Amino acid sequence: MAKIEEILFWLTTFMYVLAFSRHLFSLVRGKDEKIDLAFKILWLAFFLHTATGIARWIDAAHPPVTDAYEFNLTGMWFTMLVFLIFERLKKIDRVIALIVTPIVFLGLGHGMMSRIEVVPMGPAFQSPWLIVHVIFAWFAFGCYAISTGAAMMFLLRDKLLIKRPQLNIPPCEALDVSNYRFIVLGFINHAVMLISGAIWGKKLWGHYWSWDPLETWSLIAFLFYAFYLHARSFLGWKMKRAAWLAVLGIVILTISFWGIEWFSPSVHPGPWTQ
Repeated sequence: MAKIEEILFWLTTFMYVLAFSRHLFSLVRGKDEKIDLAFKILWLAFFLHTATGIARWIDAAHPPVTDAYEFNLTGMWFTMLVFLIFERLKKIDRVIALIVTPIVFLGLGHGMMSRIEVVPMGPAFQSPWLIVHVIFAWFAFGCYAISTGAAMMFLLRDKLLIKRPQLNIPPCEALDVSNYRFIVLGFINHAVMLISGAIWGKKLWGHYWSWDPLETWSLIAFLFYAFYLHARSFLGWKMKRAAWLAVLGIVILTISFWGIEWFSPSVHPGPWTQ
């Protein structure tokens, strides 16, 4: 890791933590102008995050997608990008940043704990399908992270308001709608990720599907979210039930993206092998 990249990385992480702290403080005190400051800090953190990725790209001479550190660096960038885009479009409430921001800086921390040295880009990564696969994978995760934020706020809302009535938290109905909409968006991106991954796998290993642990858990997550959509549309599982399903979904995704590497070897290169 180049020195400039290391400095940018730690500045990024610090700013994300600072933005989260300011947002939490502002919410508790009920001061909207302080929330504006928290989001200015969050945007600064995102720009520093972007600069960190660019520095890594220049140093490695390839897109930052070839190992666990780069996997998390790029993935958390996409997650924050999705959140900031929809927040600017006024499609989600700012309070969801209290869940999304910790996901991002914890993901960065996980990446830093792995190998951070630059490694050459192997033949497996020299395919346009890699770009499609990775981009849609992380857009899916970003959408799922936002849905989880809405779901957790839904579950915590009443208890928080009992203790602090001045808290500015959206109505349950609005949080439920956000939960649903972003799972739909995530599900669509997830489908494209699986299809592009199968095509990439065919070119790389000679078959579309190998029941590799990571593939299998990704499929499990996809089927789980398919069940969520079915249960919501046909069984009437909305509001609290839908919120709990969204939280369970992020647990399955965490196993898929980060946990499986600790339990079973994978044929997937880079992020899942050290």
